[in-house]
Amino acid sequence: MKSNLQKLIKKKLGLFILFLLPLVSFAQSVLQGSVINEVDGKPLPDASVFLNNTTLGSKTNAEGKFRISCIPSGQYELIVSLIGFKSYNQVVTIDRNTEINGVKMTPTVTLMNEVTVSGSDKYRSRKLRMFKEQFLGASGFSNDCEISNPEILVLKFQNHQQVLTGYSNDFLEIENKATGYKIKYLLNNFKLDKIALNISYEGYAFFEELKGDPKQKELWEKHRRAIYYGSPTHFLRVVTAGKADSDFVVRPFCIKKIDTLDNPVYKSMLDIRLGNSAKYYMLRYDTLTTSKYVHPTSNRGVYAISYPYDLDVFYFPPGVPHSLDAYHEHGNRGQIGSFDFINSNIFFDYNGRILNPDGVSLRYRWGRDRVAELLPLGYNPPLREQTAKR
Repeated sequence: MKSNLQKLIKKKLGLFILFLLPLVSFAQSVLQGSVINEVDGKPLPDASVFLNNTTLGSKTNAEGKFRISCIPSGQYELIVSLIGFKSYNQVVTIDRNTEINGVKMTPTVTLMNEVTVSGSDKYRSRKLRMFKEQFLGASGFSNDCEISNPEILVLKFQNHQQVLTGYSNDFLEIENKATGYKIKYLLNNFKLDKIALNISYEGYAFFEELKGDPKQKELWEKHRRAIYYGSPTHFLRVVTAGKADSDFVVRPFCIKKIDTLDNPVYKSMLDIRLGNSAKYYMLRYDTLTTSKYVHPTSNRGVYAISYPYDLDVFYFPPGVPHSLDAYHEHGNRGQIGSFDFINSNIFFDYNGRILNPDGVSLRYRWGRDRVAELLPLGYNPPLREQTAKR
C-alpha cells in the first residue's frame, strides 16, 4: 500500500514539474539579424521588426540590420513590416541569444486608387462607425480608444452593405487611454457579416507605453488587471503553472441520458412534463481536473486542450462565495468564457497564447473582448490564490 502511494505521489509530482518547467527560466536574450529585398538582395532600412503582441521591437538601420534586447524566454511570432512589401512572419523560440540573417521581403503593388476612392466615398462615415464598433468593441474601455489615422483603412461593402471587409497597408495607431498603451496594429483582414452574425479580424500588434503621471499609471494598472484576471491568457498561464483548479472551474457542456433520479422532487416534475418514463435527459456539469483536458505535446513549451464536449470556464475572484450540488448552482455563477471546439485540439504555449485561433470559438466575455481589451504578452501580474470556498 505504501509503495503504491509513493508511486502515485511521484507520478503526480512529475506531471506538475513537467508543466512548471517552462516557467522556471527567467533569462533574457537578444534577437538580432538583417532584412533584405528578395528581388535584388539589397538591405532594407527603416523596416519595423517586432515580436507580435509585445512591446519588444526595433527598426532596421541603413544596413538593414536590427537588434531586439531583453526578451524573456518563450515562443514568439517575429513580424517584419515595410510599406511596399508583403509582411513577413516567423515563429521563433527564444531561450538564448538568436540571430536571423537574410529575412527576405517580397515587394507588392499597392493600388493607389483605393486611397483616392475612399476620400470621396459617401458611405465612408458609416463604414468607419461599423468598423470601430466591432474592432474596438462595445465595452467601457472602447470609449477611451482613439484611432489617430483611420484614413489608411481600406473598407468595402458587399452584399448590399450587409458585409463589411477591410485591411490596412500600414499600422493603425490606436491610443488606449484606459490601459495606457499605444497600439500599432497592422490589420491583415477584417470582416463583419451581418447576415451570418459573425465578426473576424486578424493582424499584428506592437505596444508602446504611454507617458503618464503616477495617478494615471495607478489607474492604468487597475484597468489592466481588470482585463487580465479571468482572461484566456490568465487561464492558460495558470494551467501551465498548475493553479487552474484553484482559480477556475472547468466543466463540459453536455446532455446525458440517465435512468433514475435521486431527487424525488425533480423526478415528479419530469414525470409531469414528459410522462412516467424510465429515461430522462438532463444537462450535466461535471467539474474537470486539469489533467482531464490539458495534455503535453511533443513540442517543448506547447500544450493541447481537448475533450469530447465543449468546455465552459468559470472564474471566481477571491471572496466570491460559490457552491454546486447535483442540480443547482448557488451564489455567483461566474461564467467567464467557453471553448467551443472547431478542431479536435486547441494548442497553446506557456505565454498563454493560442497557437491555432481558427480552431476554436470563444464565447461569453472571452468572445466579446476586442482590441480595447488587448494587452501585450509581457504583461504578467502575480497569480492570485483562491480563498473563497466552493
